[in-house]
Amino acid sequence: MQLDRDKTIVSRFAASQCIQLKAIFLLALLSALIVAAAEPNTTNGPTVLPPITVIGQPESSATSPPIESAEEQKQQVPGGFTLRSAQIMDEGRGSSFEDLLQGVPGVDLQSQNGMELTRVSIRGSGILNDDEPIGVQFLLDGFPFNQGDGEVILEDFNLGSIKYAEVFRGANAFKYGSFSLGGAINLVSKTGYDADPLQLRLEGGSFGFFRGQLSSGAVQGPLDYYISLEGRTRDGYREHSYENTENLYGNLGWKISDHVENRFYLSLTRTDRLLPNGLTKEQLETDPQQADPLAIEQDLNKEWSYIRLADKATYKTDREEANAGVYWWHRDLLTRGLYTESSPEGIQTYYSDNVGFLLDSVTRTELFGQQNLFTVGFAPNFEREVDFNYQNLSGQKGEQTAHDSELSINLPLYAEDQQFITEHFSILAGIQASYVQRKFTDMFNDTPVGDQSDNLVFHGLNPKIGAIYQFDKESQVFANFSRSFQPPSFDNMVDFGDDPGDSLVFTPLNPQHAWTAELGTRGQKGRFEWELAFYHSWVRNELLDINNAQGVDRGAVNVDRTYHQGIEAGLQIDLIDSILTQPSTNRPPDWLSLDQTYTLNDFHFDNDPVYGNNRIAGVPIHLYTAALVYRHPSGFYAAPIVQWNITDYPADHANTISVDSYALIGFKMGFVFKKKFQVFFEAKNLTDQRYAAAVTPIPDARTADGPIQIYYPGDGRAFYGGFSWRW
Repeated sequence: MQLDRDKTIVSRFAASQCIQLKAIFLLALLSALIVAAAEPNTTNGPTVLPPITVIGQPESSATSPPIESAEEQKQQVPGGFTLRSAQIMDEGRGSSFEDLLQGVPGVDLQSQNGMELTRVSIRGSGILNDDEPIGVQFLLDGFPFNQGDGEVILEDFNLGSIKYAEVFRGANAFKYGSFSLGGAINLVSKTGYDADPLQLRLEGGSFGFFRGQLSSGAVQGPLDYYISLEGRTRDGYREHSYENTENLYGNLGWKISDHVENRFYLSLTRTDRLLPNGLTKEQLETDPQQADPLAIEQDLNKEWSYIRLADKATYKTDREEANAGVYWWHRDLLTRGLYTESSPEGIQTYYSDNVGFLLDSVTRTELFGQQNLFTVGFAPNFEREVDFNYQNLSGQKGEQTAHDSELSINLPLYAEDQQFITEHFSILAGIQASYVQRKFTDMFNDTPVGDQSDNLVFHGLNPKIGAIYQFDKESQVFANFSRSFQPPSFDNMVDFGDDPGDSLVFTPLNPQHAWTAELGTRGQKGRFEWELAFYHSWVRNELLDINNAQGVDRGAVNVDRTYHQGIEAGLQIDLIDSILTQPSTNRPPDWLSLDQTYTLNDFHFDNDPVYGNNRIAGVPIHLYTAALVYRHPSGFYAAPIVQWNITDYPADHANTISVDSYALIGFKMGFVFKKKFQVFFEAKNLTDQRYAAAVTPIPDARTADGPIQIYYPGDGRAFYGGFSWRW
């Protein structure tokens, strides 16, 4: 009971602090707008000065650099790496990670309700999880957003506040403390240097969707600020899928000197979302908008509040760059899950605190007459989570069924050296050493399964070697060989026992690890811009949910041997220009381009005693996207868009049931007037295709207990429109 009182005190304190911080930031925004709008008072006449021409680069932030700086990494990353500008969200509906990352090679996005991404998989990472993504490290300006045990809730990001995303696939994400096979996605936030004094954006459309964002940014001497207030609501395509999210994000920068900058960050989020649960394949095909009746009866939902504070200092010269930072965040979450004989999780509440630090540096020198880059980093983070489970009695708490606390500690240390042998050829060697702890404390142990407390400690050593040959400034080939290491999350290891009256059971698991070989190229030549990577991963102890030889579900276990291989490709072709207009000294021509991406996910068991060489379920095999984009110098743009899941893919590891292939056709168009006013229209799924946007893979459909409700319908035909106005 003391922990209940502690939780209540912490919750009330966090709520009061959220209210106070909201008020402070809203007052700061109002003050900034008043100052920006005010005209200077003077009694003197105007003074005419001679014109002055200034040539140089626009001033920018060191803690949150412009996308041009990120482009330089293409010469330093010997593997899969993609930059995605947030401009793609400005040109259409800009509400979710799917709007930002759809079409990035190698990235598979699955959503169970049309908005929240429940799985983000790169190279087969995080297949086991079906609620919150795991296996990919998410960051904001280099700070982790994942919980200590690896999971992440993506609604905590205010996507309208970012300017671009860096997608590092595989071991190329070591420098951010990422352990996993998948890699990392780093979001870079707007600052006062690249934001307007005031911007209003409104979006609306099908299924009761509405999103509004008010933001402001400015520079005042050595200080700059950016603040964004965002709200989103949606009735939902399916029954019982309403959601409401509110998000406040802000950062305040201070240029202490020409080489030193400090930035403070604040995030506040509140989300309330109803959950419709999965359907059988027959239900999806006959009525995809229905919800599982039990989801309505037991009022399945998910709601949380979140506060995050961070501070980052950057030192930057031509030869040296160093970052130091600290962050803390707190979350209160309630999930109403199913409470049945086969699903006894019921209602779960928890509160968690995460603390982390960031220390890294990059030194540029000359060695043996050629350029040398030495990188070292340390990114420790810690999480404590306290959980409570109760029976779900028509949406109300019944008897308590579990109580535990979870401690996660991650201590990754990383070093890498890139040496240029010639002006065009460089080799790279790096190593990541990590200490990981997962401590589970059972505080509800008067049950048949007894005290399940346990403490696991893991050590990982991940080497990496790579090489880049630069044909010219814009084209290169690369290769690398690396090891990855993914510790299990508590969701992998903690579940309710099989017998009535059982509470939580803790099943110790080993980290998943893999060796990966990769070969690829990227570049630009004439009308063509491309990226292409081939990889093969020899995976050991992969975390999957499988059956034993007798067909009994073993739950989450380590599978001895599997392999993942694939292709990640992107190709942009400028097809034709000067279609309706001719170029001049004052104006470029109009043009038509074709943007395409293709991803092959070829994942298999490797001579498994139960599954042989079957495909691993849950991830599409062939994914293709294409957009035929027309742009006019007046600001008009239009693009038909195709998203094609080319073949069926298995929904169970026994490969007895599948997810059907599908093709989605969309269209977007808009107009930008002098970069100040923008209006857009977007249509999605114009053919009203019925398809599964997400699936929860199971071991074997032939031995499943009850209806196989693992399919989550994607949205039907939808139309969206909106505008933004910058002052």
